[in-house]
Amino acid sequence: MNRENVLKSLKFNFATSIFALIIAVAAFETGYLTKGALAMNLAHEDLYYIEVSAVMLTIAIIPFALKGFSRAMKKGADLDGIAFLKLYSKKSLLRMFLLFIAIVVNIFVYYGIEYNGALYCAIISFGALLYSYPTGKVLDEYQNGNETK
Repeated sequence: MNRENVLKSLKFNFATSIFALIIAVAAFETGYLTKGALAMNLAHEDLYYIEVSAVMLTIAIIPFALKGFSRAMKKGADLDGIAFLKLYSKKSLLRMFLLFIAIVVNIFVYYGIEYNGALYCAIISFGALLYSYPTGKVLDEYQNGNETK
């Protein structure tokens, strides 16, 4: 496991998650999946609970994913090269996965019950995912013990 392989793997996973999100949006926009299908089958109070849950999920996941990654990297700064690369890879995948889940849930809530707040939450989560793009500069800064931004 070397630095280039870790970054290449993380960038592939990042691109795959972006591609999966595009497919999910395209499935609704092309009519393959029906917009508003959940709204037709649920009571108004159930819709309210889904709306609040989507927003609360976003509020919980974004700070947890971003701050949890930074905290883990600070704790692992004294590890040797291979152990640090494994930690960086594992925590980066976890961060991308959590943000991906927040985006997917909000996309399905937005299209499923046509709740505009979920669209905004998905956009914010997507911004956090873009912020999490794995670069060599960030890896070097965490490996050298410097905190980024």
